[in-house]
Amino acid sequence: MLIPIRLKRRPCAAWIACLSVCMATGAMAQTDNLTEADRIALLDQLEKIQKQSDDRVSGLYRRAIQDYRAAIRSDDATMDLYLKCYEKVHFEDEKRKSQEFRDWKRKNKQRLSSSSMRMALRHQLSWLLLSIEAARREGDVSELGDRAIQHLDQIFQHAETLKEHRAVLGQNALSSVFAQAYKLNIKVKDWPKSALDIAQIYDKVVMPPLRQPDRISRLRTAWKQRIMHEGMVFEKWTEAKGTTIGKKDALRSPQMEKFLSITRPQLQWEMEVDCFEAGDERASALRMLKHLETNLTHKDAPQWIKDFQAMIQPEVDSESVSDGEQVASE
Repeated sequence: MLIPIRLKRRPCAAWIACLSVCMATGAMAQTDNLTEADRIALLDQLEKIQKQSDDRVSGLYRRAIQDYRAAIRSDDATMDLYLKCYEKVHFEDEKRKSQEFRDWKRKNKQRLSSSSMRMALRHQLSWLLLSIEAARREGDVSELGDRAIQHLDQIFQHAETLKEHRAVLGQNALSSVFAQAYKLNIKVKDWPKSALDIAQIYDKVVMPPLRQPDRISRLRTAWKQRIMHEGMVFEKWTEAKGTTIGKKDALRSPQMEKFLSITRPQLQWEMEVDCFEAGDERASALRMLKHLETNLTHKDAPQWIKDFQAMIQPEVDSESVSDGEQVASE
């Protein structure tokens, strides 16, 4: 909000209107500098414009939130709103004929009538609502961690149903047609773009407030949930290509095998390092030692050993070092 300079005497409304006309017609081109009266008048107008803009944006947000909340009550209501938003963004705003929209709906009838598509859109809309709430908190999203995890849980509870609509689930909710239709210009620093942005959900929202000595157990639980959710992406949404009946490779996809052999051990190591740095040094150190013994052939094991050595290396007193160097020199 621009705050105008306040003087004892303010220009009258007629003078302000006259100034606006003069500026528009170029009558003021004869001088390069603004007078104090000019500045007061301009700031007064800017204040009014700012208020109009704030009122308009606030009104748009209120309407959007009301419509979104009404739509997420059911999959059908979500689809109804989606169609209205899609028509506005891709047809009305582009000055295309209503017949073209009807043709588009007819061509995509099967997909649009799919219950799984409607469910995916409902998840997307739900994440958009949470994103709006994060924006209104001005970056303090520490209290939204549990709700973000609930979104993930709900998605994976219906993983088979939602499998073919991963693109919808992974789309940036702030650039979806739901947001575009209401002209929501929202940016939230470090906020996950969708409910499938698992790493960001945990790294930026869930874990930061848990990195405290008295919250170590919750931090470790959050890490285990993250590892579980990242594994479910491959378990639920990748195809097994094994050919040996009765063997494990017949039940797991190559992506899942890679997760189990490479990614999961990496995440488990990061979990122990995180807990160690948050204050759980002894227990985490013992777990890291056990992890190294179990994963000696992992490609990152040599680096883990170096990092572990640096972490547990006794701290050297700088004064003692100086005294030692002095004695040695004598």
